Amino acid sequence: MQNESQAFIRPKTPKLKNDWVTIVMKVLLYAGMFFSLFYFGKRNFNSLFVAVIDPSYTDIFGVSIAGYISSMGKSMLLAMKILLPAICALLFFLFYFLYARFFATLVFNQLRVFGVEFDIRKFRICLDGSIILLSVLIGIFQVVFNYYPLADNFGNVFIPPLLALLSMAVFYFTYSRGLEKMYRPLLLNIMLLPTIVVVLFA
Repeated sequence: MQNESQAFIRPKTPKLKNDWVTIVMKVLLYAGMFFSLFYFGKRNFNSLFVAVIDPSYTDIFGVSIAGYISSMGKSMLLAMKILLPAICALLFFLFYFLYARFFATLVFNQLRVFGVEFDIRKFRICLDGSIILLSVLIGIFQVVFNYYPLADNFGNVFIPPLLALLSMAVFYFTYSRGLEKMYRPLLLNIMLLPTIVVVLFA
């Protein structure tokens, strides 16, 4: 009976053991996310500064926002412009680990059915690398949009989803190397939901 009960125990997704490569990847991942959000946050903070000068926005719960922001020194304003994207990058960074865990579980469970070995380290390096690429490319376009605001209206709608698809294509081609051709359509099928998530949040 003990052997029968053990046969129905569902194997857990392997956990990533950190080494210097995976640690460097995590540092680059956060740096990439911060870079992708820096000019976006800076532009939004500048827009907030302009908006609160309007008298209808200057008094909220008895606090004059315009007066508060106007009283900030240059160093404080710079700190706020850096702090906003840093906090947002941290939130995305934490959300990404939940996403990566979910994605890894999907791949592990599907490949396990066919008896295909799942290498969590290879999976995370390929996925982290593709998201780092996505973050850097989005950051580059945000710099362009910062200097060419008219391109922002069009670019921010179409470019991030296209870059997200590109990053997932990079993941597919890097991770599928060494995988038998018969299992590659299965990988594409598994990637459908994770790709939609990346496109929505890019």
